[in-house]
Amino acid sequence: MGGFVRAHSGWRTPSSIEATLLKRLRVLEDRGFVEREGITYRITEAGLDYLNAASIDKTEELKQRRRVERAIREYNDGVRAQLRQKLGKMNPYAFEHLVKDLLEAMGYEDVEVTRASGDKGIDVAGTVQVGITAVTEVVQVKRHQGSINRPVLDQLRGSLHYFKAIRGTIITLGGFSPGCKEAVLYPGAAPITLIDGDRLLDLLIQHGIGVRRVPVELLELNEESLAKTVHAAEG
Repeated sequence: MGGFVRAHSGWRTPSSIEATLLKRLRVLEDRGFVEREGITYRITEAGLDYLNAASIDKTEELKQRRRVERAIREYNDGVRAQLRQKLGKMNPYAFEHLVKDLLEAMGYEDVEVTRASGDKGIDVAGTVQVGITAVTEVVQVKRHQGSINRPVLDQLRGSLHYFKAIRGTIITLGGFSPGCKEAVLYPGAAPITLIDGDRLLDLLIQHGIGVRRVPVELLELNEESLAKTVHAAEG
């Protein structure tokens, strides 16, 4: 018992622990929660009722917390859906600039949106640090929410040399066909990264592009603080 008290209270010496426990037992006895039999104490029906009520309070508190957490998740899911809807209606050129902002937030440098004509299917280009080497990466942006097929990937891979790039990325609000996914790491060919709509939303939210985080403050009882206050008053 002494070890438990030392671990969960501010009392450390055996004498202070013993005195405190005796005080608490007398209080519980006075309230009818325990009764003394010689040198032992037994919990009464009133004490059991009190424990059950306290347990119910804790259970209700946990339920309330889970309801709040569920409400926050549902709200965030709604904001995520709104963001996807906004992106789907965004001007294609503005969408490319959004991707530029994202790349810069992710640590890319010298990021540029290419000209609308003569871009060889490349929408955004930038440099990124890979180990001790800075490499050029090009990005093709697809705002539509359909499935991207293998020819789009092949076109991007074939355009890398125009920008002296060694790798590329396709970013879309939609998804990718199985053939497109299979061609990502082709032996002897430049690697291509595929970012679908769900992953794009994750990255935008992670880096605060198009959304902002609002602090939510939750209060909970500090039982240890209250116990120390009661102890100080009783001392």
